[in-house]
Formats: sequence, C-alpha cells, structure tokens
Amino acid sequence: MADDFIPDCKACNGSCCNYIAIEIEKPITKQNADHIRWYLLHENVNVFIDHDKKWFVEFRTTCTEQGEDKKCQIYKKRPKICQKHGNDYESCEYYDSPYYKYFSDVKKFERYLTSKGFDWKYKR
Repeated sequence: MADDFIPDCKACNGSCCNYIAIEIEKPITKQNADHIRWYLLHENVNVFIDHDKKWFVEFRTTCTEQGEDKKCQIYKKRPKICQKHGNDYESCEYYDSPYYKYFSDVKKFERYLTSKGFDWKYKR
C-alpha cells in the first residue's frame, strides 16, 4: 500500500459507495445455484466473482452519507469497512474493476453454469 495514494473519489463518482456486497457460497450445489437465481430475479441485485474467485451478492444502492459532490459526509467517523476499502491503487475501483465475472440477470448466470458443465436444473 502506497502511503501517498489518495483515491480520486470525485472523478469516479464514489463507485464503492454505490453498492454493498456480501460474500456468498460458490454454487456447488443445485440449492446454491437456485439461491443465486433467486437473487438475480430482484431489481438492483447482481452477483459477481472477484479476482480472488470469491462469490458475492451485490445490492446496488447508494450510501446515504454520500454528498452531492460524491464525497463522504462522515469521512472521519465512517465504518471500518469503508476505511479499509480502496486504500491503494490496486484495490481502488476507479483504477481497477473488482469484478472477474459479473451476472446482472438470471440468463447470464444460467449460461455461465451451463458453460461450466454444471447441471443446475431441478427435475420436475
């Protein structure tokens, strides 16, 4: 981590302040895959795999403390997760995407599963 690195939050419109992401299990069972399909049926909900191959459900929602200037209005007392995020060039989303694979709808996810040879369909 470079001590002199300062993220350009205004230039990227505070990208990391426009969603929350929760780590989820990799879909190795039909039930896991079905849960992800359910997530993706909801508005503003996506699923992604990061560069470390961890899976996340992402909720597209803006932080209530992001000002019109795109700066954090509670910067000095922001949550620890915010303090740790984007502290170096490699983890700042303005310079590098956090996404290895990104699924914004069910069909993209199902195509991905099929391409991996994963039998995700339940028999009726």
